[in-house]
Amino acid sequence: MAEGFRQARREAFHILVLSGICMIWTIGYCALFAYSSEEVQLLWGIPHWVIFGVALPWLTATVYSLWFALFHMREKET
Repeated sequence: MAEGFRQARREAFHILVLSGICMIWTIGYCALFAYSSEEVQLLWGIPHWVIFGVALPWLTATVYSLWFALFHMREKET
């Protein structure tokens, strides 16, 4: 296998794993806390399940993607 293909496969693996983790977290957290019959708890005027179930994974994915793109990805030199 060409080195460029292996590198692209490793990078795709990172992206897929992070996307999967964020998706599982979002669906699981929101399913547990968004549909409860309890009174909605607010944090900064926003329901806490939105902050921890949607915004936190989104922010985490953004920070990880920036780190990955700036420090981990390398262009293959020929």
